[in-house]
Amino acid sequence: MYRNLDDIVQKALKLENSGTIAICGADDDTMVHLAAEASSIGLCDSILVGDEAKIRELLKKYPKAEGIRIIDEKDRVNSCKRAVKLVSSDQAQVFVKGNVNTSDFLRAVLDKEVGLRTSRKLNVLTCYEIPGWERLLFMADGGMIVAPDLETKADILYNCIPILHRMGIRQPKVAILAANEKVSSSMPATVDADELVKMAERGELPEGIYEGPMALDVILRKEAAKKKGIESRVSGEADFILVSSIETGNCLGKSIGYFGKGVMAGIVTGAAKPVIMASRAATLKSKLASVAWALLGQ
Repeated sequence: MYRNLDDIVQKALKLENSGTIAICGADDDTMVHLAAEASSIGLCDSILVGDEAKIRELLKKYPKAEGIRIIDEKDRVNSCKRAVKLVSSDQAQVFVKGNVNTSDFLRAVLDKEVGLRTSRKLNVLTCYEIPGWERLLFMADGGMIVAPDLETKADILYNCIPILHRMGIRQPKVAILAANEKVSSSMPATVDADELVKMAERGELPEGIYEGPMALDVILRKEAAKKKGIESRVSGEADFILVSSIETGNCLGKSIGYFGKGVMAGIVTGAAKPVIMASRAATLKSKLASVAWALLGQ
């Protein structure tokens, strides 16, 4: 069981051959710092695709960094394509977004010739280390899919829950978030949640314990469930929260960070190889944990 982000990093450090990450738009201090730190702790090697002169100037701040290769590419779009090709051709194992436009980055992932396209939809899976919460809390999707319908929510679960299985969580406790626990046609999120639970009962979703609709207080606190007269195997012990919209996921995730002092890691699921699309505002710890998580899933 992974209880914090350091557990993920330590597990990745034990890999016999952790491999290499390819960073597009790498002529950026945060990306060079990430590559240097990953090198210094022995996590992985890096290929930095970007303006070589700028990268070399930035690397002067980290003279002990090893295992770093540079590919000179000043054009941002071409930087994405060249970096993703390194991953699709197995010269690197993880594709990492640097200082490039998100649309250009995702177009590279989905490129039919050099990208990492599969038949599955892409979505962002995040995990949070939260003070006072005894294990990592996972959530999707607060970063990519704007307003998922029922079918898309099922696709998100098919992308994400097997990752929890591979992390040793054999029976993930899955909470399907809504404003309250009553199913109402006037609140589509509650209807979808109810149908997803029925799908799980029919064996149509990855193995886990699914409950919903559930309001956030019931998800987080057993006392809230008891006060509302709700019998739950998930309340207070949720491993994964499925949100109903990108706004909900974005607000919940940022609230965990700003108000709850939580730290997050994130990966993109649904691609042929691991993909990282971390925010530029993310901490170094967050970025390193995201890389470690991706390396473990390669």
